[in-house]
Amino acid sequence: MITKPDNHTECPRATHQVLGTRGRRLAFDERGQALVEFALVVLPLLLIAVGIFEFGLALSAQNDETHVASEVARYATVNENPGKSKGQTLQAWGKEQADQKAVREKGSLCISFPNGTSNIGDPVKVEFKDEWQPLKQKIRVLETTIVGTAVMRVEAPPSNYAEGCA
Repeated sequence: MITKPDNHTECPRATHQVLGTRGRRLAFDERGQALVEFALVVLPLLLIAVGIFEFGLALSAQNDETHVASEVARYATVNENPGKSKGQTLQAWGKEQADQKAVREKGSLCISFPNGTSNIGDPVKVEFKDEWQPLKQKIRVLETTIVGTAVMRVEAPPSNYAEGCA
């Protein structure tokens, strides 16, 4: 019957001859094992953390775009243009209201009339689009379009803004 040794220092005679006393001690030593296990686990944990962070940024951008689209749609329904004093179109003023710099610079804010007319009671649609690129544009494969949309009814005929994009 084969029995296991009671302590880790005992090993077969062949191992003792090849490794010697010091080598045998190091071969059965468990110091440093936690470091190796940590090294194997840290990369997946970092990838998960970065993924959660990037998802949060994308969700924030989508919320921001929806908020700006709703704000511009409210102004469009009552025929107001807060940027008129600065010589801006309603679309250009709306883009400036975005919180994230990338959305302000690359985003596209469009005002349209889905029915083809801008009569009182017709819908006005505001759409704010942006191409989202995670990891600060390092990985183009993961690029996706984020859209914020708002649709409201025209209450006053548009004269302070026009259909189009900025």
